[in-house]
Amino acid sequence: MDVGMTAKSPRESHTALERLVLPGDTNTFNALYGGRLLEWVDNVASIVATKHSRRHTVTGSIDSLFFLSPIRLGDIVRMEGRINYVTTSTMEIEVDVLSEESLTGIRKVTTKAFLTYVAVDEDGKPTPVPRLKLSTKVERMRFKDGAKRSELRLRRLTEVKKSIKESRS
Repeated sequence: MDVGMTAKSPRESHTALERLVLPGDTNTFNALYGGRLLEWVDNVASIVATKHSRRHTVTGSIDSLFFLSPIRLGDIVRMEGRINYVTTSTMEIEVDVLSEESLTGIRKVTTKAFLTYVAVDEDGKPTPVPRLKLSTKVERMRFKDGAKRSELRLRRLTEVKKSIKESRS
């Protein structure tokens, strides 16, 4: 068996990054641009997917991104990414974002995102990823919830493809 295909624990690819919100990251309200945060979230999710698969990966979809509260200039942003669910070549990555006021240390959850990554070979074709080795109740719950989201994602993808095809006829 390929060593890269041995089942892996979600803890093996868990990733946490922190960034300081600087003036160039903000909008006219001195809040972090949503697009900048999306870039950071996508980067964290990409790291998780690569660490799990040890393959080249591409963003397949951003399934949801909820902005729960603003992140302000000078805040410290902590992003934590974890893998929840895998199929043959796809990986669902969850990213939680917290902000911390630099001077007070007050923290709050600001954003929750779910992204899907696809492992690809040198020709850009989907390639298999390792299964998940689930050892805790929380990991099994996240996997089960990820399976439900995967079903919804595939249905939406089918609808989008159908809509595009119909609009071109």
